[in-house]
Amino acid sequence: MYTPVLYSSNIMKTIATHDGKFHPDDVFAVATITLLEGKENILVVRTRNQDEINKADWVVDVGGVYNLDTNRFDHHQLGAPVRENGIPYAAFGLVWKHYGMQVGGSELIAEKIERDLAQSIDAGDNGISLTSENQYGVYPAELFSVVSSYIPGWGSDASIDDAFLEAVDFAYDYLGRIIARGKADEAMQQYAAELYEAAENKEIIIADKMVSSSAFVQYPEVKAVISPREGEEKWMVSLVSTGNKTFERRVSFPASWSALKDGELETVSGIEGAIFCHKNLFLFVADSKEAALAAAEYLE
Repeated sequence: MYTPVLYSSNIMKTIATHDGKFHPDDVFAVATITLLEGKENILVVRTRNQDEINKADWVVDVGGVYNLDTNRFDHHQLGAPVRENGIPYAAFGLVWKHYGMQVGGSELIAEKIERDLAQSIDAGDNGISLTSENQYGVYPAELFSVVSSYIPGWGSDASIDDAFLEAVDFAYDYLGRIIARGKADEAMQQYAAELYEAAENKEIIIADKMVSSSAFVQYPEVKAVISPREGEEKWMVSLVSTGNKTFERRVSFPASWSALKDGELETVSGIEGAIFCHKNLFLFVADSKEAALAAAEYLE
């Protein structure tokens, strides 16, 4: 017997997925459709009853059919699609493939979620490990553990269908936050491009509002960004990384400044108004724009 799970009594569309234990791919697939249709407009049915599956407006991770025209997004059947890089699609990836740009609001955001989230979720659901034991004997924390934490534990009489909706709420919120952050990052990237084009000295970019140094990784000449700290009457010099996935910087502050602050940093650096230098020498904070500009003269 299937259990209908209501978000609202104002039902317009039905999403069917399998009952029992759930995983990130079905959770995030339902969350994506919920973002698309509106939480107030859907009913979630968790079932393996084919008659109920056939009646649903959307079907994910169950039913043995992948058909965009009828909104069927299963991946367990023979011949299910595989990405060019070899990672098979799961329910989330299939839904995101067709509706990600509409939900995300831009091609860049859709591609980011596909790259950073959908592929890892789909790989895990298809039994493909993306990590191996490193020198520390520690594996990265994974979204699978987060989603699994919503499943009622052994001996619990809690409803697994209610737990599924709680997990979908998490995924709904998480995707929404990624999308909102992506839109903000796009706006910041546009601001960074304008700063870069206008700058006479393209090695040291000076901004009149806070901007992340990560926005300048694509510009090889840029070594540092000077900008005010948001919400504070302070200025910072932030050094640009050599790439998007590394902590290595193109330049560094003098080693003698490492972890120093206030008067000690002023004495060693000779910069009045120096407040702090990160121990890894990629961030310098000062009480004025002039002091920040002075610190940028010492990059090596």
